Amino acid sequence: MNSLDDRSQSILQRRWLDDKKATLHQLADEYGVSAERIRQLEKNAMKKVRLLMEA
Repeated sequence: MNSLDDRSQSILQRRWLDDKKATLHQLADEYGVSAERIRQLEKNAMKKVRLLMEA
């Protein structure tokens, strides 16, 4: 997780690890982007984490 930028870390933390999970729309409103963009960032961050875990 430390190799991710702060925004990606926050998105993964709040979408997957927190007890009260944030929705795409909540995060989109907070970051001033679309829900689709949050989904893209989440997907890219998960891909990066998977690659790092395989190494």
